[in-house]
Amino acid sequence: MAKEKEKNSKPVSRKASKIVGEIAKGGMVEELVRNTAHRSKLDADLSDLVQLVYLILLQTDIKRLESLTASGEMRFYIAGIIRRQYFSKSSPYYRVFKHFGSITSEISPQISETYEAR
Repeated sequence: MAKEKEKNSKPVSRKASKIVGEIAKGGMVEELVRNTAHRSKLDADLSDLVQLVYLILLQTDIKRLESLTASGEMRFYIAGIIRRQYFSKSSPYYRVFKHFGSITSEISPQISETYEAR
């Protein structure tokens, strides 16, 4: 199973790590996520979105990352990733984090009523 995982994941180049590291130092992804969600702080689900964006950036082709950095379009590229992940109901972020949160918040009142009845 570990070998399957190795086959499916792309190796991350040092150049990609360096570019994404610079983006992380500047806090660009966190700022764009807060702006997209219209929140001043990053709660747990938004922190998960930030990590997912970094993962997507690390898996992006190095030539594309270099081109976006050189042309000054990286901010727009990242904003597009965030927008698609945050608003799409078929995105990995929605399926794994946002949808799960909506299910658990719907169940919570029922659980508390059950315990109050005892």
